[in-house]
Amino acid sequence: MGAGRLIMSSNNETGIESVKELPKRYDPSTAEPRWQRFWEEKGVFRFNRDAAHGDIYSVDTPPPTVSGALHIGHVFSYVQADIVVRYKRMTGAEVFYPFGFDDNGLATERLVERERKVKAFDMPREDFIKLCLEVSLEQEAEFKDLWQAVGISCDWTEEYRTIDERCRRIAQRSFLDLYKKGLVYRKEAPSLWCPVCRTAIAQAEIEDKDHPSQFHEILFTLDDGTRVPIATTRPELLPACVAVLVHPDDERYAKYVGRTIRTPHFNTDVKIITDPQVDPEKGTGIVMCCTFGDTTDIEWWQNYSLETKVCIDKAGRLNEQAGEFAGLSLEEGRAAIVDALRGEGLLTKSWEIEHTVNCHERCGTPLEFIVTRQWFIRLLDKKDKLIEFGARCRWFPEFMGVRYRHWVENLRWDWCVSRQRYYGVPFPLWYCAACGEVIPAREQDLPVNPLTDPAPAENCPECGSDRIEGERDVLDTWMTSSLTPQINAKWGESDDRMEQLFPMTLRPQAHDIIRTWAFYTITKACLHHESAPWDDVMVSGHAQNIRREKISKSKSKTLNPREMIEQFSADVVRYWAASVKLGADTLIDLQNPKESFEGGKRLVTKLYNASKFAHSHLLSFEPKERELTSLVSHTVDRWLVGCLAKAVRIARAAFDKYEYSEALDEIERFFWHDFCDNYLELAKGRLYGESVADLAQEEAKRLAESAKATLFVALEAILKLFSPFVPHITEDIWHWYFAKFSSEGSIHRTAWPDATSLEKAIDEESDRAGRNLVEALALARKAKSELNISIKKQAKTLTIGFQDDEHISGQTLDDLDALKGDLLSTANVDELVLKAEVLPDGYELESVPLKARLELHPE
Repeated sequence: MGAGRLIMSSNNETGIESVKELPKRYDPSTAEPRWQRFWEEKGVFRFNRDAAHGDIYSVDTPPPTVSGALHIGHVFSYVQADIVVRYKRMTGAEVFYPFGFDDNGLATERLVERERKVKAFDMPREDFIKLCLEVSLEQEAEFKDLWQAVGISCDWTEEYRTIDERCRRIAQRSFLDLYKKGLVYRKEAPSLWCPVCRTAIAQAEIEDKDHPSQFHEILFTLDDGTRVPIATTRPELLPACVAVLVHPDDERYAKYVGRTIRTPHFNTDVKIITDPQVDPEKGTGIVMCCTFGDTTDIEWWQNYSLETKVCIDKAGRLNEQAGEFAGLSLEEGRAAIVDALRGEGLLTKSWEIEHTVNCHERCGTPLEFIVTRQWFIRLLDKKDKLIEFGARCRWFPEFMGVRYRHWVENLRWDWCVSRQRYYGVPFPLWYCAACGEVIPAREQDLPVNPLTDPAPAENCPECGSDRIEGERDVLDTWMTSSLTPQINAKWGESDDRMEQLFPMTLRPQAHDIIRTWAFYTITKACLHHESAPWDDVMVSGHAQNIRREKISKSKSKTLNPREMIEQFSADVVRYWAASVKLGADTLIDLQNPKESFEGGKRLVTKLYNASKFAHSHLLSFEPKERELTSLVSHTVDRWLVGCLAKAVRIARAAFDKYEYSEALDEIERFFWHDFCDNYLELAKGRLYGESVADLAQEEAKRLAESAKATLFVALEAILKLFSPFVPHITEDIWHWYFAKFSSEGSIHRTAWPDATSLEKAIDEESDRAGRNLVEALALARKAKSELNISIKKQAKTLTIGFQDDEHISGQTLDDLDALKGDLLSTANVDELVLKAEVLPDGYELESVPLKARLELHPE
């Protein structure tokens, strides 16, 4: 139903006949679950699968990672997206709002290891995978319960799991498509390696952390016996030292260049070479190159064709290359080697430092570089293209797009997509054990598991050997998560709907995964379809604790969102999330969160009470006019409708740029100030008949009908405006009375208020007069407050003085004189005196009224 338009319906299942039927206080603990069941049973948020692409607003909903219990930070960002989606649904868009669960990969494996007290490497692969599936299903049921409890308006018939058959098939289809296009390659090379998770990882999974460490100055020996001090933080890498480098302009070491130098304790001879990357000011200005300590070591190893010596195994322990230190952890090995050097007189000094270390974001372990054979997707030669396709999306806030661009500009490696784990989507590949030929799966066989399924051919197509082995590695979980638009659009499936749904309209997500989820999804859309994956990207901030740390599953003592909803209600929690500007972080005291939710609680209470008052007058109102605004005739009523039209326009403009918090600010300003503080008080006299008692019966009836029509138009609009933010209480109140006038079964399927329709009922004179009346009422309230008396106490005379100049032209006096019945009734005053007064020279007014004076009745 548009603003003020009346359509009679039978949707009054929960309607009331009297406000006396309503409880004194709203009880969200019973109302919210009831409406959640109603929405699901009635299919209120169900997608119309016959809709045309141009009419669809499609949402690439973030599938939460199954890696532990959800926390308040998840609720914060998901609610912000849901608010926008609910608004879009009311503006007439056919909303496609699916939901998925990201339940394959390392994050889920680590959860299972924690929850079930097992280690993946210590049990049969198939048994561990079975455990992962069990734990995933348990967690996903809890996730779904939370999202329904907080009122996320997705279509649960469009649910997926990134480990389900369709997702596995689409992920494998993606790999094969890139393989056929020559965009993937397999290479043995130094790879980022997590020794705890025992897998290769990609650049996007690096998390920089400040770690305390030590510099150790140790003595190398030149071929003539001269001792040369070299400072290092990684003495445990001495067994892998393959060169020593100095800066070409460092005169201290110029005479050593080209000579041989011997490593301490391990007594390996290496060459001294030059490279401009050496920092003469760091340590002693001379460094060792080990294979491999960092990316600089890799560059030197490649540039100077150095030998490869690997002293770290895949479990993060020193190997046989380290001699007597083999089998020690890196920390143990470091301490043992330092002790040995000290005992041999080859350690001159040590000092404490703090430096930045690359760690694995999943477990926080410092990363190593290990030579392994991995699969990669080519990215480095496509950076300009990836920047271009990222720029095709509209980023909200805009600066988040800059973060994306900076990430792409600073890429250093191609995307490593192979993982040495168990629980994930298998590579659709087999290898010939004789010649190494790669044998890809056939499209019609997907999804495949090369460890249990036969290869598409019994013999190698290259050499004819029958020794065919399946790939044991699994795909990086982001290989599947990066395909969420294609998963939703069922790319390549028998019921493919790419034409209908791709590219999608919106990607909502948090800013910390721009470098992963946003980047990889743009990459896949670019490489597969030469397209951006979405039109808009809506990027949220984080909920942080009072120490300004991001609230996370693993690093914070978090609130249980389910308990929080039970304590404060879903609508109150949603209001908290909506009150923070898009992209901004917010603080919440995890030990005492009550303060954060006071604003939402206050709004829900006021909305309930104001609606109860309005319904005490509306329930008997049965308008026959189809355009209710035609009944709005009184000046004050027309002023309110004008204020409403302005609020609708401002809120809509804010929503259309994803600034939901700006929309909420304007809606609240109208509700609290214009509607509750002023209009309801000004209209009471006509609603109760007090201010129209002396008028002819028909005129009194007309003015009362005008007030009721205005209440109808304004309150219904208020409920609609608030419904994306607090969907449960607005649905509840709407069903008291308004549902019977609508052809829709839910407020969330009704039309967003229409400012153009509202503006038919307004005029400049009413707007001006209404503002003058409100200002005069404020003066009366101020005068009573200064006398420390209640606004309800009847006073004798209210005198208001005005500046007497050409600007006023008598309009203000005329307006107030015409509306004095409303003013006297609301201010509880017997008589109104209006005076024009001359101001002293040089005195300036911020507003037209000058002052008010109140005369009380004698005691």
